[in-house]
Amino acid sequence: MDTENGSNSTQNDIPIARAAASFLGQVLGLDEAPAELENDLSAIRRDVNSAVYSIQLESSVGPAAFLVYAYALEGRGGDGRTGRESFDAGLETLQQAAINNSAGPRAVAHAETGEFGFILATTPGTYRALMGESSSATGNLEATVADLPPTADLERLRSETAEELQKLLTQANRQAADWLAAIQGSGQRSDDDDNEDFIEFTERETELALFLLDEESIGSLLRALNLLVATAQEQANAALEKP
Repeated sequence: MDTENGSNSTQNDIPIARAAASFLGQVLGLDEAPAELENDLSAIRRDVNSAVYSIQLESSVGPAAFLVYAYALEGRGGDGRTGRESFDAGLETLQQAAINNSAGPRAVAHAETGEFGFILATTPGTYRALMGESSSATGNLEATVADLPPTADLERLRSETAEELQKLLTQANRQAADWLAAIQGSGQRSDDDDNEDFIEFTERETELALFLLDEESIGSLLRALNLLVATAQEQANAALEKP
C-alpha cells in the first residue's frame, strides 16, 4: 500500500474486498472461502481508503442483510481523514445509535489487522433477533391500543389519522421524486434505466437503506397500506359487479 501519494489497495478494490470477505467469514463462522464470499459482496460506497459492502446471508434467524465497513487504516481518504480516524468515528456512531435506540445499522462485531479495520453491522431487527431479543412491533401496537382512553371517538380518530397519513405520504412521494431526480442528475442512473443495480450510496443513503431493510421500521405503514389498497380494490370490484 502506498500511503505517501494517497493511492492504496482500494483503487482496484481487490485486496480490501478480499480482506473484508475474510473478516465476514471469520465473524459469522461461514464455510465459504474468502474468494467466494468476495464475489457476493456488493460495494455500496467506496473511497480511496475505505469501502462499504452489503451482503444478504442465511442466518439462524432467517435471511439477514449485513454491511461490512472496511478501512485502510493508514491511508488518507478524499475527506482528508485517515482510515483510522474514519474507523474510530464510524464505530462510535454505530455504538451511539444502539445506546440511543435511534434509526440506523447496529454493529455486530469489529476488528483490526495491521493494515485494515472492519465493522460488521446489520439492521436493528436482525440485531435484536441475533441477540435473542423478541420483536417489539406487536408490543408497540398493543401499547398504543391500551393507551387509548375508554371513551375515545375511534371513528373521528380514524378520519384524522387517515387525513394526516395522506399528507405525509404525499410529502414522502415528493421527497422520493426529488431523490430520484438527484440520482439521475448525478449521472448514476438514466431516466429509462430501472435495472441499474449499483448506486454508490452516501452515508445518509446507507442509513436509509438499512432503515428500510428492518421490518420494524415501516412495518405498521406497510400493513396499513396493504389494508387500504386491498379494501379499496374489493370495494371497486364489488361496485363493478353490481347490475
